[in-house]
Amino acid sequence: MKTQNVVDGLTACHDAMVAEFKRQMPWLATVDAYQPLGGGLAVTSPAILIEAVEMHPGRRITDGRTPVEVEFAAHCVLSVNTPRVALEIRNFAALVLQIVDGNRWGLGESVERPEALSAYPGMFKPDDKGFESWVASWKQTIHLGRPEVPPDYLPIEVFMGEYPAVGADHADDYTQG
Repeated sequence: MKTQNVVDGLTACHDAMVAEFKRQMPWLATVDAYQPLGGGLAVTSPAILIEAVEMHPGRRITDGRTPVEVEFAAHCVLSVNTPRVALEIRNFAALVLQIVDGNRWGLGESVERPEALSAYPGMFKPDDKGFESWVASWKQTIHLGRPEVPPDYLPIEVFMGEYPAVGADHADDYTQG
């Protein structure tokens, strides 16, 4: 199913996040959408798995788009075989917060600046094939849809005259506003 909103829906925001994390952290082996574990999905570390945790209506603006406040979570994952994994996973999450802070993902006015940034311990699996994770989270408002375009009949230029010197006979008396 293909739906279109925002600059092509939440997909555009997700894809822009993936691209930015890959650009700023080229050492990442995996940057993808979060999928709950349990299906035996293998993830190559280091990894960021991006999740949209929940959505709420946002503060309405006047150009016809629908604002949606999305809580995002970036699951930062490292292998337990990473040297000093307990410290490195925290550094990883902190770096993600640095990248997220102020980032509109190249989508301009369609995406507001992130708010409520935080990081906290995530899931872990301590065995020899295990992983350690922290979650970097933030809220960001995305404006769905396209801005309303004013109708063609609205004037582009406005000229002002002062009564009684108005009308075609007084065209030279008008000033452009």
